[in-house]
Amino acid sequence: MTSMATTYTPGKLLVSIVNRNQGEAVVAVTKKAGARGGTILMAKGTADNAILRMLYLAQTEKDLVLTLVQDDAIPTVVTALREDTYLKRKASGVGFVIQVPGILRHTLSTVCELPFFPIEDVEEVSGMSAQATHEMICVIVNVGYAEDVMSAARKAGAKGGTVLNARGTGREEDVNFFGISIVPEKETLLVIVEKKQARTILDAIRQTSCLNEPGIGIAFCIDVEQFFLLGPLAEKS
Repeated sequence: MTSMATTYTPGKLLVSIVNRNQGEAVVAVTKKAGARGGTILMAKGTADNAILRMLYLAQTEKDLVLTLVQDDAIPTVVTALREDTYLKRKASGVGFVIQVPGILRHTLSTVCELPFFPIEDVEEVSGMSAQATHEMICVIVNVGYAEDVMSAARKAGAKGGTVLNARGTGREEDVNFFGISIVPEKETLLVIVEKKQARTILDAIRQTSCLNEPGIGIAFCIDVEQFFLLGPLAEKS
């Protein structure tokens, strides 16, 4: 008898940032390597022109690809991305991996396609103690402030970042609780830095005038397990 089965398994979030219109190629490669698919978000780069030219990233319009992958498949998927012939020639960019405590799936079958792990066992199974070499600094600010934040981060040692357009979803009670006013239009700035640089860069970001004003934005860090270059960037490294 066929029934709906729910699985909750640890995994990885593979994030790939490449030039605009190369996201589909990234998804095709990862699917062939075992991933189930990906989500492509439109973004823009923030590195200055000199850095862009040096790193072959003169195109500032970006595709940000999110790919959920099971733990045991991530080495194969990352290797496929780094070694694909087309991506080596065309898709200049970067990639990194973030630990995901659990991926929730619903499957219509007689047998669960993926094993189920109780939430309390996820950390042990997923190897969440893997040593992180980089951190992703995420800054969410009102529209128009991302460049100011990136300028401060760059002066503190960051090479560049990626900006996503977004909007807030705060309720009135959230506004009162946090003491900030929520506006719909937001910019999300993602900056990947070496772990040893993270505190210095985050402190520089904290000192920007926009983050000293109530209601303008927030910032936080996430450990990145793997960081790698794609395309011509990898060839030059």
